[in-house]
Amino acid sequence: MKSKKLTFGESLMLVAGAGIGTGILTIPYAVSRIGLFGTLLSLFFAYLASALMYLMIADLTRNSKNPEDLLAILDEHLFSGKGKKALNIAFFVLLVLLLLENLVVYILCAGSVLSDLFGVPSAPMQAVFYLIASSVVFFGIKGMGIGEKISVLLIGIAVLVLTLLSFFYPKGRLSLSFGDPGTVFAVYGLFMFAFSAIFSIIQVCNHIEKKEQTGKAITGGLTLNALITAVFTAAVMIGSDTVTEIATIGLSESIGIPFVKILCSLLVLFAMFTSFWSSGFAFSDVVGGQLGLSARISWFIATLPALLISVFLPLGVLDYVQIGAGALSIILVIVVLPAYNNAQKNPKERLLLGRCSGNKLMIAFVAAAIILMAISSFIPID
Repeated sequence: MKSKKLTFGESLMLVAGAGIGTGILTIPYAVSRIGLFGTLLSLFFAYLASALMYLMIADLTRNSKNPEDLLAILDEHLFSGKGKKALNIAFFVLLVLLLLENLVVYILCAGSVLSDLFGVPSAPMQAVFYLIASSVVFFGIKGMGIGEKISVLLIGIAVLVLTLLSFFYPKGRLSLSFGDPGTVFAVYGLFMFAFSAIFSIIQVCNHIEKKEQTGKAITGGLTLNALITAVFTAAVMIGSDTVTEIATIGLSESIGIPFVKILCSLLVLFAMFTSFWSSGFAFSDVVGGQLGLSARISWFIATLPALLISVFLPLGVLDYVQIGAGALSIILVIVVLPAYNNAQKNPKERLLLGRCSGNKLMIAFVAAAIILMAISSFIPID
């Protein structure tokens, strides 16, 4: 049975929700090490590079014969010749590692917050989150779209309430300095990772009701992501006497009102759900495409290892985020941008970037931004 299409609102929320995950929780900790001007500079360049990059990915997807998943798209526009099979396998392995890392981060964050809320070990809470999040596979892509819309709306409400409380109970402050250039560079990389929504871009291109609204849904989702992340970061900086690695923990302790801890926990859970769903469906699409399995079986084959890794290999959340930023950079620079350059030469659909499509300066800027993102992942944030 063919899945129902996504409305414009669901598509926009899907793009926003895919990025509103670990980024919104880890960025305040990194920002607390620098000042306002360094943060704004990092945010500006990350937003600009991400907007161009996602429109390029959308044009690549819209002009592919088999746009169901990233591997199929690249197989059409990039992999060729005698080394095609080897390149296909190599990229498949890299893509699997990236998606696994993403899912592990979401499970770790959710488990940590649930563990703190209920006072029980994190491992069983990670399993609870995984089981609840996995229920979406029974409702398909339309169910994910509705879930993303509801979750992002609830995240926005939670952020608004926490921002108001932070101004009523200020414990910290916003520094107007620039900050250490190295740390500013690292924060830029975290913003780039926080905005990462390449898999949701592909999902929107394939499932949106009105194709002409694709560009607006993508840029609108990215803008909403940036706005919510920036407002929440300001709230944490003002309302927390100590900014913790997972920002909601320190914020709830600083404000000290009992219901705030529950509100912060719900914020984390909804943020993790939105990101987990997007990455999970993308991963299951890749697995299903390679193995010829049903969507539900592919989902559990793809996502269950992430639960096992989160339980038995529990690195710090920020460590996983920075590792993911580096892996994502490799994928984007080495394969996605060259594939886009090939696809836009003979387009089958109208290019969203219009006259800018194929502009060498623009492609060079985006490539440089991604390479800098990769380099930034090696800079420790202390």
